[in-house]
Amino acid sequence: MIPAFEPDARLRDSLESVLTQALPPAEMQITVVDDASTPGSVERLVRSIDPSGRVNVVSHGHRLGLAGNWNRAIALARGHFVHLLHQDDAVRPGFYAAIDRGFRHANDIGMAFCRSRIVDDRDRLMKTTSRQKWFAGVLANWLPTIAERQRIQTPAAVVARTTYESIGGYRNDLCHALDWEMWVRIAARYRVWYEPRSLAIYRRHMANETTRLFASGAVWPDMARALRINATSLPDSIREATLAASVRWHAASAIRTAERQLAAGATTAAAATLRAIPDILDVLDGRALQGVATRRLASLRARLRDEPILRRAA
Repeated sequence: MIPAFEPDARLRDSLESVLTQALPPAEMQITVVDDASTPGSVERLVRSIDPSGRVNVVSHGHRLGLAGNWNRAIALARGHFVHLLHQDDAVRPGFYAAIDRGFRHANDIGMAFCRSRIVDDRDRLMKTTSRQKWFAGVLANWLPTIAERQRIQTPAAVVARTTYESIGGYRNDLCHALDWEMWVRIAARYRVWYEPRSLAIYRRHMANETTRLFASGAVWPDMARALRINATSLPDSIREATLAASVRWHAASAIRTAERQLAAGATTAAAATLRAIPDILDVLDGRALQGVATRRLASLRARLRDEPILRRAA
């Protein structure tokens, strides 16, 4: 299922990456779900890529936004397993076969994912996502790992239809961390299969939604909101330690982001990033931490307060 809004030529790479390894139509649905783009534009683009009609196009007259269109795509999906593929991302040969092996392993696998290659707008490799284990299999102790921070790019993940039916769809009150919150929610209820090969491609470019959200400063308030939501999915035995680790990581990441924005001359974006850091730290709501956690949080607060260049931007 390919949610789309005003897609450009990158949709060709996305669709071709699927079509080259697609199962027959009776076994695999391929649908572009248009979120009220210019009337007729998505149909024309898809037919120029796939004149045979193998790919369906479902267009809607009113825009639902990111979460709304993802949920609409899930509702339209007929298969047992649902792959949401961004209009500017792609999968590599062997992706569907590897994911299929994961779901065949056991009937209680809630989702399966692989590593991703992150590329720029010229398809140059920027980095590969971190390896979670050396061999394919079910991830042990996955919930605190994924609840600490995002480790899965959306095009790398396939979710069982029954999982979505059981736990619900993506949250409309999150604009950036909605996929991360979903992975945490799934990990709290189901086992998760992992494929260590890099079989998905995630593109970073100036026109994509993530870049826009970082530039607007909307990412970090969204992260703080997701931290609070994720805490509700964690059992009591790991909630405090996992939440503290997540707050530390995201606060430090926000500071690093502000430094990069300042170095690039994006002072407005840097100021927005810095304004969100206290909200991230306050997710802990004054709860006491021990040892390294206490020292690292104190260091982050002191750095935010005392470093002149960060203080001026804020």
